[in-house]
Amino acid sequence: MRRLIVNADDFGWSEAVTAGILKAHREGIVTSTTLMANLPGAEEALRRARREAPNLAVGIHLNLTEGRPVAPCDEVADILDAGGCFVRSLAALLRRVRFSRAARRAALREIEAQVLWARAHGLEPSHADSHKHVHLMPPLLPGVVEVARRQGIRAIRTTVEVRLPGLGRLLPTGWSTRDRLRQLLLRKIATRWGTRARPRVLEAGLATTDWFFGVRATGGISAALVEHLLRHAPEGTGELMVHPGLPDTRRGGRPTRLAESRPRELEALCDPRVRQAAGAGGWAWATYKDLDHDQSR
Repeated sequence: MRRLIVNADDFGWSEAVTAGILKAHREGIVTSTTLMANLPGAEEALRRARREAPNLAVGIHLNLTEGRPVAPCDEVADILDAGGCFVRSLAALLRRVRFSRAARRAALREIEAQVLWARAHGLEPSHADSHKHVHLMPPLLPGVVEVARRQGIRAIRTTVEVRLPGLGRLLPTGWSTRDRLRQLLLRKIATRWGTRARPRVLEAGLATTDWFFGVRATGGISAALVEHLLRHAPEGTGELMVHPGLPDTRRGGRPTRLAESRPRELEALCDPRVRQAAGAGGWAWATYKDLDHDQSR
């Protein structure tokens, strides 16, 4: 069996991102998305999903590096900056949770607060993943698994990224050597974390995919690349992580390197050639709700 989950991260990031994800589901191949519960656009994103995309699976995109916390600031101060926002640096967060028990407690307190917020607003999360893959950080993973079990989340993303032959020639020609090296390093880190996490997730009776793809190509997804993935991916159920969005012309938004790539990614995900390639390859579309949620037994 060959099944593909196409998950759009960052639901609720902005009006443009939310609208782009919904379009990619209605007109393209996105089957699933994950909500950034702590951001101001989260509540409206949930309302729009219920109204416009009842078949879109919605999970939670745990976030410890963007915006302000859901939990009271005094309860999670060890992972905040002086202004009460998350420290945006992934490396800085990792240092804090690695060397400070108080920071680990704060991070897990905030993670559970985000899940509780989502549930209070009517969401039964299909699964959990996270912004910059923080849920897989080795100091946090055991606690994340316990939060998931306690809150009834039955599946977790694990980033065991599949290797594709000839991938380099399909990455954007405008990427510099530095861009390519950055994504290669991030893929190695995410794959290491995901490989360690997968047995723990399964042993806890939670579900995850057989394989994953998306870190090395973050910001560089094209229709040709997705077609290549569909030709070369292994058997089983896999996840393609994507970041679509409409063009955002507002001034003063949060800076992100994905701002320019989101509309291109949306176009790729809506390209009819991608759906044709999936049909030719015998692929079925899926969500995390379709996985075996008790693989440890």
